[in-house]
Amino acid sequence: MHICVNWTVVTLPRARREYLQALEYLRRFYPGTPMRFRNEFKKKLSQLEFNPRCCSPYPDKPEYRRAIIGKYTMLYKIDEARREVHIHRIIRSSWDIPQALQ
Repeated sequence: MHICVNWTVVTLPRARREYLQALEYLRRFYPGTPMRFRNEFKKKLSQLEFNPRCCSPYPDKPEYRRAIIGKYTMLYKIDEARREVHIHRIIRSSWDIPQALQ
């Protein structure tokens, strides 16, 4: 019998603000764009609940892992002791990510 223990995904306040800002920005374009972004975001969070290592480490700062969501990069860390995934940033992939992590 296989028992699957889920991880808890915690979106930190800064990442939550960035997520809401991304939705607001995307509303300026096509009506379905924010919904697609939200759905991709939720799908990625569900994946992280079962397998937080599904995304590759960020090369410049390997303590972070990155998930690509449309034109955005979600950066997160894994807390093994608490079995938590902490979402730190949700930023445009075209931005200077190493600078954003300082």
